[in-house]
Amino acid sequence: MTNGSSNTLCFRPQGFGRYCSAAFLLVWLCGWVIGEAFALSILIAGLYALLSGNPPPGKDQPLDIGPALAVGGFLLIWLTFWTIGGVAAIRELLRSLWAEDRIDIRPDGLHLTRRLGPFVTRRQLARAEIRQIYQQRANSALFAQVGNQSIPLTDLGTPAERTTAVERLRVALQMPDDRATTGILPVGWREITELRGGVVATPDPRTRRQQAHVVAVITGVVWSIVLLLIRGSLREPTLWGLTAMVGALALWLIRQSLWMYRGRKEWRIERGRLVHQRRYGTEVTELAETRALELTETTDSDGDRWYTLVAPVTGKPVTILKTIHDPTEPRNLGLWLSQRAAIPFHDKVPTDTARQADLNQLLDKLETTGRFGRWFARRFRN
Repeated sequence: MTNGSSNTLCFRPQGFGRYCSAAFLLVWLCGWVIGEAFALSILIAGLYALLSGNPPPGKDQPLDIGPALAVGGFLLIWLTFWTIGGVAAIRELLRSLWAEDRIDIRPDGLHLTRRLGPFVTRRQLARAEIRQIYQQRANSALFAQVGNQSIPLTDLGTPAERTTAVERLRVALQMPDDRATTGILPVGWREITELRGGVVATPDPRTRRQQAHVVAVITGVVWSIVLLLIRGSLREPTLWGLTAMVGALALWLIRQSLWMYRGRKEWRIERGRLVHQRRYGTEVTELAETRALELTETTDSDGDRWYTLVAPVTGKPVTILKTIHDPTEPRNLGLWLSQRAAIPFHDKVPTDTARQADLNQLLDKLETTGRFGRWFARRFRN
């Protein structure tokens, strides 16, 4: 982190390890370009052959529509994810070598300037709307809670620089560190005020819309294949079975697209309770309600710890948020929801002190098992 002035924080990529990852990405992107060009050339040649009825380059006979559509559909889906992966790799490469995040502290709030290679974006955060400056967990990216959403400020620089920046920004904005008692909405969640005045908490609708766009594109591709299959089935009746199966998939994709565009599940916040409900357009259906929240810890077969914020309801508890390794996000969301709804929040994750006490109790029992148990317990304590 460098300071252009006392009111400016600049963050740039740090660490030698980024050069190793950049070298790997460069090599991978060379292969990505070759794969992209190869798949596109096959798709374009195949599409031209199907529409024109002419044999593809290097072939004497026109394409058989059934196998051609199967191969084309696979290549199109593969190319979609391959392209997304390539774009993400290019962004990560630029983020490792040619990037800068600058935060200007001004009387009216924060002014963010982000550079990613040759691209520069700017954003202003009004001081009156900034509720907190924080990190989701130790050494993680820097965020600002602005109104009802969490805005990423930077993930560049070193962990120490970001931690220092949190304190500087809180002091500059005259903002107390009260996250431990008030909680905060995690990244990817939004607080939304309904037309009738109610308040709901839900995963960010913008992310859901982006996912819906992807599903809609896939739906369009599948329906194009259905139309080509219908055309081929009229000439070759044996294709009607394949047409029916792909058509069923296309109908299911339409249903999923409509649900993602118009529907969602959310939590309505009321005094003394949280209501789990399904929204589809203007229609709202209540699914369950809870008057308490719990944060639990479980361990999977690999020894990884999972932290789950659950709502105890009649029947099976409803999972609100689940994370691995770190309980910060579900704990903050649980605190935030419990305080907004005025309901109890039961944090059942053992503290470090409790874990150590359990370990000491286990070692004490081990010492009573014999000479080997005493030797092992002493070695472990040391």
